[in-house]
Amino acid sequence: MRTSRLEAFSDGVFAIAATLLVLELRVPADTSDLSGALVRLWPAYAAYLVSFLTIGIIWVNHHTLLEHCKRVDRRFLYLNLMLLIAVGIVPFPTALVGQYILSEQGAAAALVVYGLGAVLIAIAFTGVFLYATHDQRLVGQDAAARRIRQEGRLFPIGLAAYTLGIALAFVAPLASLAVYGLTALFYALPLLPLPTPRGVAE
Repeated sequence: MRTSRLEAFSDGVFAIAATLLVLELRVPADTSDLSGALVRLWPAYAAYLVSFLTIGIIWVNHHTLLEHCKRVDRRFLYLNLMLLIAVGIVPFPTALVGQYILSEQGAAAALVVYGLGAVLIAIAFTGVFLYATHDQRLVGQDAAARRIRQEGRLFPIGLAAYTLGIALAFVAPLASLAVYGLTALFYALPLLPLPTPRGVAE
């Protein structure tokens, strides 16, 4: 099966999930101190930024991986659906964090839910990546494909970082959110190469 329909459907889910994030950036209610009200919304801005980075960076890596896949099979389609399910729920924990991160009673729960969602994304993407690259199942044997396997070995490390973020949620909520943001940036570090154009020397 060709990858074009899978790419189109996946891109749609990524785009919708990223767009829904902005709905939590709401205009403050009538106030005589608009500047102060906007500043007090910083948790929503921070949660939006972390979530958008998470979705965007995963999309970049997902797109690059599919560029190396000449075809996809039914198992890969189901694994990809698991990834999209995890991506699709990101707006919900983002809203929780934006609303409750400064609450003494709700911050930990909100950040744990956020972290668990991030863990689901990390597990799902790792599954998609390993299935596609294992034993040259879907990804070829050229130099770029070999490099993508090497770079992708870093992906499971993110699971440990997200676990740390969940643990920090109980003692330092702001530090927990910072760890989630840094982990999103970590996923940009494996510089997955694009395929070599035909006729160009590797």
